[in-house]
Amino acid sequence: MRDIFSDLYDKVLSFFNAQTQDETKVVAKNRLKTVLMQDRVGFSERAMQMLKDDMLESISRYLEINVDSFDLSIDAADNATVLHLSIPVLRTRTDEEIDEALSIAEKVKIEKTEEIVGEIKELVKEKAQALADQITEQKEETEDTETAEKEEPKEKENKEKSKKQIKETK
Repeated sequence: MRDIFSDLYDKVLSFFNAQTQDETKVVAKNRLKTVLMQDRVGFSERAMQMLKDDMLESISRYLEINVDSFDLSIDAADNATVLHLSIPVLRTRTDEEIDEALSIAEKVKIEKTEEIVGEIKELVKEKAQALADQITEQKEETEDTETAEKEEPKEKENKEKSKKQIKETK
């Protein structure tokens, strides 16, 4: 009886392990394809992801698509680069939905622009303050130098007067 449960347990476990190995194999195979494609075409993984994100964003404004099944690949074939797209479309968007999506995209652009402008203003303030501090330091150094230069002739005069007085007393 114990052997039956042990065999059943092993079979069930092997079923799950086989699936995991198959999934791992598929993932590894896809990664290898991506690496080979990038090597042949000269397109980095980062650039590929950015292209995919941009396409998803643009297409999603006009069509409702299954993002999980979206597939984008680039291949080199016969001295040409070929872009392959598989875009499962669920439905087209209405004109109102398109207008709303475009409006939202415009608002996002405006918000990003305002954020960038705010950051630039902050940087300009910091640089202006640093420059003002530097100018203040230079003024102080100049004033110190001028003061020292003014005191030098007075000291020379005092020394000369002292020498004259010493000579006169002799």
